[in-house]
Amino acid sequence: MTEKIKKLIEDFKKIENRETIKINLIPKTKTPMTSSNVAGWFYLPKTANIPTTDRGEQLMYLAQINCEELPENSIYPSKGIMQFWIFGGDYNLGNDYTKPTSDSKKRVIYYPEIDKHFSEEELREMYEPQKDKKEDELITPINDGAPFAMSFEKTSQWIMPNDFRFEEIFTEKLNEHIDEQQAEGDESYDIDDEEVDEIIEELDISNHTQIGGYGHFTQEDPRMYEDFEDYIELLFQLDSEFGTDDYYILWGDCGVGNFFATKEQLRNLDFAESLYSWDCY
Repeated sequence: MTEKIKKLIEDFKKIENRETIKINLIPKTKTPMTSSNVAGWFYLPKTANIPTTDRGEQLMYLAQINCEELPENSIYPSKGIMQFWIFGGDYNLGNDYTKPTSDSKKRVIYYPEIDKHFSEEELREMYEPQKDKKEDELITPINDGAPFAMSFEKTSQWIMPNDFRFEEIFTEKLNEHIDEQQAEGDESYDIDDEEVDEIIEELDISNHTQIGGYGHFTQEDPRMYEDFEDYIELLFQLDSEFGTDDYYILWGDCGVGNFFATKEQLRNLDFAESLYSWDCY
């Protein structure tokens, strides 16, 4: 990699940084029912019900975040529990491709207080998520390693190449960089397509299980469409993850799942019709 490419990459990494909480998953680790986890047992207050589809079919629990376990941040509230539910009755996993904000087969729930709740024994009796009717099995991205505990690391993240805002910001920065070099006397200075690809590859970091920061996608960002461009707050993103011998988590063919909210939804802590998407290679 040439020095001019290195300089541009380092310059780009300094702009548009957003607060991020990186999530490290600890496989095969049972947690208390009120703790952060993926595919473990979940908090359900005695006053609540397991969320269902619009047909009354139980959703599948995916993950929860106990806000008090997070490092100090300005993304999540300081207390309470955030939960994420999807549909396990078919291979779409609750993804509505025409309206990704639909709550018919997914739910994001925020509990502001931890109250008296059902026990694990009670949940075992209550929790029967809808299975695929043809195959008579639950369709889930959790392949092995469940349950997963979580540990958190506060960091920041530059804009990811798959984010719907990346191209405009990157092009502006690239042109600015070229103009600066030409103004300094190197009138022939330019960056070719191969070098652009090298820069973009370097900017795409590998771990994308996180809260905050920018979204990662293997196909396209659904927020590229005008109806969804306000969903800029990344509530939770769960990436495919490889274990010792096999995939612990697998969204289709090495995909990623994510949940977004608008600034207003996050401010009001009301996540009805938040945006949920997953895609794969």
